[in-house]
Amino acid sequence: MLGFTPAVRLSLGLVILTISILILAQAIGLAPGAERQQLEVRKRLAETLASQVSVAIMRGDELLLQYLLESSVERNPEILSVAVRRNDGVIVAQTKLHSKNWAKAKANESTPTHIRFPIMLNGAKRAEFELSFEPLLSDSHPIFKLPTFILLVIFVSLSGFVGYWFYIKRALKHLDPSAVVPARVRNALNILAEGVLILDRREQIVLANNSMIEHLQRTEQSLMGKKASSLGWFLDPKQEAREYPWLKAIGSGVKQTGVRVLLPDASNSDKDTIFQVNAVPILDPKGASQGTIAVFEDITELETKSRLLEEMIQQLAATQVAIENKNKELTFLATRDPLTNCYNRRALYEHLSSKFDGARTTDAEFSCIMADIDFFKKVNDTYGHAAGDEVIKMAANSLREVVRDMDMVARFGGEEYCVILPGAPLEQAQMIAERCRQKIEEKVTNGIKVTGSFGVTSIRMGAVTANQLIQQADEALYYSKQHGRNQVTCWQPDMKTIITDTQHH
Repeated sequence: MLGFTPAVRLSLGLVILTISILILAQAIGLAPGAERQQLEVRKRLAETLASQVSVAIMRGDELLLQYLLESSVERNPEILSVAVRRNDGVIVAQTKLHSKNWAKAKANESTPTHIRFPIMLNGAKRAEFELSFEPLLSDSHPIFKLPTFILLVIFVSLSGFVGYWFYIKRALKHLDPSAVVPARVRNALNILAEGVLILDRREQIVLANNSMIEHLQRTEQSLMGKKASSLGWFLDPKQEAREYPWLKAIGSGVKQTGVRVLLPDASNSDKDTIFQVNAVPILDPKGASQGTIAVFEDITELETKSRLLEEMIQQLAATQVAIENKNKELTFLATRDPLTNCYNRRALYEHLSSKFDGARTTDAEFSCIMADIDFFKKVNDTYGHAAGDEVIKMAANSLREVVRDMDMVARFGGEEYCVILPGAPLEQAQMIAERCRQKIEEKVTNGIKVTGSFGVTSIRMGAVTANQLIQQADEALYYSKQHGRNQVTCWQPDMKTIITDTQHH
C-alpha cells in the first residue's frame, strides 16, 4: 500500500472497516439469516440433550435425569425450561416453570420456541423430550424488544459513524500534510545543517528537514502527523526549563531560545544526543498561534569538549590547591624549629622587621623577651642530650601556654628563646615573663627540674632597629644570669653586662 495514492488508501480502509462492522453484526446475531442459523443450532442442541436423557432413562437413574435437565438450562441461556413426558402425557421429570413456558406450545408440533424430540428405546417411542426456548432474534431482541433488522440498521449506523470518524481523523493526519509547504521552502530547509520541524497548533509534525530525519533515524512519512513530544526526547534536568520549547511557543506565542533537549541513542543507551532548541511561533494575521518552527542544533560534540575542558580546569584547580598546600607545608617547615615547633630564628627576624617598623610608624607599644634555661649544659652532661631535648621542649611549651595568641615564640638558638609581644607595654611584658619563669620552675621533666632567666625590653627604651631591640633584651637576660639566674630583668640604659661564653652558659 506504500505505492498507492492517499485516496486509494483511504478507500481501501473504509471498505475494510465496513466489512469488519458486518462481521461483528453477524457474530452477535444481527445480520440477515441469523434466524436460520439459530434454529439449526437449537435442533442440534435438542438432539444432543435428548441422547443424554435417553441414556439416563435406560439406566432408570432418576437423579441423573433430573441433573441433566437442570444443567442443560443452566448452561444454555436460550433454554427456558425442559421436561420428559411419557406417551400417556405424564411428566416424568421437569425444570422450574416448564408448565408455564410450555403452555403456548402447539399440540404434536415443534416450533422455533417449543421443540419436541422423541426418545426411542428398542425401536419404540417411550417418551418425548420437551424444550422451551427464548424467542428467535428474528422475532424480537430479548433486551431491546425490537425487530432484528431495525437493530441491525441502528448498530451499523452508530458503529459506522464512530468507526468512520476515528478512521478518517487518523487518516487525515497522514494525507501528506507537508504538501502545504512550498517546494522552494522545503529545499531551503533541507540545506540547513540544523534539524528543523514545522508543527501545527496541535503540535503535529507538518515538515521535517533532512537533517532532522537523520537525527531521528525515521522516514519522513512515519513522522508526518505525529506529535513532536512523542519522539522519545526529554528535557535536560540541569536547566530551569520544564516544558518543551515548541509547546511553550505554541501556547504563549513567544519565541523560545536556548532550551536543551536530549535524545537517547538507539544503539547506545548510555549516550544521548544533545540539542539546543529554538522555537518561533507561527502567528496568523490576528496574532493567534497556528504552530511553530523548531530548530534543533546538535551540540553534543561541543558539550563533550566543554565537559573535558571543565574536567581539565577542575584537575588544574585541584593541582593548584595541592601545590598551595605543599607550599604551605614547606613554608611551615622552613619557618619552624623541628624540635619545639616554635618559629626558628630566620622566621623571627622576618616577622620582627615588619612588626617593629609598623610599631615605630604608628607609635604603638612593642616589647621583646629573651629567655634562657639555666645550667642547661649541666643537664646535657648529667642526663644526656635526649633528656636535654625534652627539657628544651618543656620550656617552649611553657612559654606558649602563657603568652597571648598574637605573640610570637621563637627558638633563638640552643636553649635560648625570643618572644615578640606586639602592642604590649614594658610592664605587661615583664608580667608575662614572670609567669613564664614560674611555669618553667614548677614543671618536672622526666625527674628533671630547671629554671629560666629572662630579659625584657620595650620599643619605648630607645631601640631604633629590630636588632637593637633584641640586643637590649639579650643584655637584660645576661644581667639576670649574672645576678643569680631564675629571675626577670628589665633593660636599663646604664646596664653593664660582661658577655663571655662562660657567663652565657
